[in-house]
Amino acid sequence: MKPSVSQLAAAPDLAFAVATKEPKKMRTPLILLFCALLAGCSKRPATESDAGKEVAKATPAPTPMPTPTPKPPADTLESILEAAARGEAAAQAKLGTMFAEGSGGAVKDEAKAAEWLRKAAAQGVASAQARLGVMFAEGKCTPKDQAEAVACMEKAAAAGNAAAQARLGVMLAEGTGVPRDPARAVELIRKAAEQGHAAAQFNLGVMLAMGNGVTKDEAKAVEWYQKSAEQGYAPAEANLGGMYAEGLGVTKDEAKAVEWFQMAAAQGHAVAQFNLAIRHAGGIGTPKDEAKAAEWLQKSAFQGYPAAQFNLGVMYANGIGGPKDRVRAFVWYTLAARQNDPEAIVEKNALDVLMSDAQKEEAQKILGELVGKMPGK
Repeated sequence: MKPSVSQLAAAPDLAFAVATKEPKKMRTPLILLFCALLAGCSKRPATESDAGKEVAKATPAPTPMPTPTPKPPADTLESILEAAARGEAAAQAKLGTMFAEGSGGAVKDEAKAAEWLRKAAAQGVASAQARLGVMFAEGKCTPKDQAEAVACMEKAAAAGNAAAQARLGVMLAEGTGVPRDPARAVELIRKAAEQGHAAAQFNLGVMLAMGNGVTKDEAKAVEWYQKSAEQGYAPAEANLGGMYAEGLGVTKDEAKAVEWFQMAAAQGHAVAQFNLAIRHAGGIGTPKDEAKAAEWLQKSAFQGYPAAQFNLGVMYANGIGGPKDRVRAFVWYTLAARQNDPEAIVEKNALDVLMSDAQKEEAQKILGELVGKMPGK
């Protein structure tokens, strides 16, 4: 079975860089001028006319300095609120991010996030424009509006914001809210990739591997997957494993494939978990270990990956990596069949004929419990 490869990612984990502090201003050194103009400070020779004269010059009492009002530390929610209320764009962007994420002492509030991000975006803060674009694209606190999302992203991308370039590139590649334009998509994604944006590096690799908007170049695809994978980006690790497994753009190396699949699988990447399971099951690039194969299939199948669900059903049906279990085989075939896996539909129907009513009842109970625990349910 060939390894599955992830396709273009929308990069939901956009990294928005927001200034947390205003740039430091140069301070003018305070020069204290001490003028001792007290009596006798400037002397002249005494004369007879001065005799008997008493010179009485009162020294004024020093005026007490007012006690300064304590200011909150520079990075507290209170201080950022104050700065944002004064119209400081960086503080408004920071505050919008804090409310969007529920960070820095702010309670998550997407309405407030949008309010402050709008203010910062209006002042030209690219990171705020980019994040606001995401909110429009995903319908968070604002009606879903892909055209408005594109408008926000265009402004941020033009200012060089890597996250906006990456996201807008995917929108152009897929024709989301804007006419499909793979060539411009590649241009924007490349700009973000060159700034070190991991998801953009991955997506540029995908487009090069597919020849989408650019001349197909599997070797270049591997280079960009490598850059992204070295930052720990799981989809790139998974695809890099696939390239090594198939010998695409690189010398085939099953051991390296397993290494990269392992890294992605450890981060919860369902496709990598499936591919790793297949290698453990067949002893490809790693010693054969059916128990580990079952373990990784279970993880992938639980995330809803249909190929893993089907293969897990096969293992239960045939007692691979553990005892035979017709009921659990039926459960996993059923889940894969619900996603229109043709082989799963056939195997599920075949088992249905062989199972007793008690087994079917048990399967339905397990199925209900399992679905209730699966991500996104």
